Amino acid sequence: MITTPRGVAVYRDPYSNLKQTDALFTRIPEIATNVRRLWFNGFYAEETDRYILSIISECPNLELLSVPWTVARRGTPTDRIDLLNVGTGVGKPLYSLEIQGICLPMSQATDLEQDDTPDPLQDLSVDFSQLKRLKIFGNTLHKPICDSDLATIARSATNLTCLDLTNISTVSVAGLLTLVKASASTLEVLEHSPRSSDGFFHPHQGRLESGEHICELLTSLPKMRDLSISIPNMCADLFSNPTVNWSGECLIRAVDICLHDSLSRPEALSATLQAARSLISARERVRHQLHIELFFAGCIFEPEKKLVHGDFTMASLVSYGQWPISHEPSGKGPYGSSGYYGKEEEGWVAVTEKDYLYAVGRGWVMM
Repeated sequence: MITTPRGVAVYRDPYSNLKQTDALFTRIPEIATNVRRLWFNGFYAEETDRYILSIISECPNLELLSVPWTVARRGTPTDRIDLLNVGTGVGKPLYSLEIQGICLPMSQATDLEQDDTPDPLQDLSVDFSQLKRLKIFGNTLHKPICDSDLATIARSATNLTCLDLTNISTVSVAGLLTLVKASASTLEVLEHSPRSSDGFFHPHQGRLESGEHICELLTSLPKMRDLSISIPNMCADLFSNPTVNWSGECLIRAVDICLHDSLSRPEALSATLQAARSLISARERVRHQLHIELFFAGCIFEPEKKLVHGDFTMASLVSYGQWPISHEPSGKGPYGSSGYYGKEEEGWVAVTEKDYLYAVGRGWVMM
């Protein structure tokens, strides 16, 4: 037994991987020229942002990049030019950019909030015109990505094929539409899902101050094929264009129904469901499978099956057990098709559209 143990404190640099990678790419540029994908996660300090930007600048043939949002808040316009690599004459432009956001520890959050670096996105030399895929995900309270950032990006982001804004409540549908309009002729995949694990209780997607009818805009995108979006309102116009290229799963999350032609809200909902069925049939005629789900009024509507999934316990109580007359088990829940994520919760069943609308008419179900 050692009666007088001695030890030496060992320090491990938490940023050693970044530093070594930066040094390697600087020393042997032939390695950096063969890098096609970079993913940075867990680095949010000013020092690490400098190393990340340095590493990126040494990779002229980079195609896919995933970085913390702090990188977008620090640096210079030159760093953004190196990141996007448009018009540099070396290598090729960046194809895909992912920006991650999280809530920072207090010390790092304070450093970021006190950073007075001018916004590099405002520089006109920063060019997103060759970017094809943009994904922004994750919430943060500290200098988050917001609508004004999307408007700045939209000035040059005119060739996006994929746009994904997920689990981010600081971007509204108005900000989303600035990018959608900028890349209207090329956009193929659109995902706007401000919710996370909170199911229906997700952040509000915002409103359109201009009163613009978003349903018509979405159906006018010529190359759109994969759509999952949260919008303020929906109506039958969203499914009125039989020439759209939509296929696979189409998920629409809406707060309300657009009211047209003096229709009541139940009538407008019924017309929307029928329009969705007509579009599904139209796509089948050209041998494309389309499955539509509508998330509305705390329920999930499957127009193809004429089913409505929801928790109707209260409706059963207020109707004194008269409704629902019949129902079937639902494989869905407040989190969508994945149900309750294993939670011991019950209550969701599936009823027919006809029964649902009847209960709405009797005042047993609110929509």
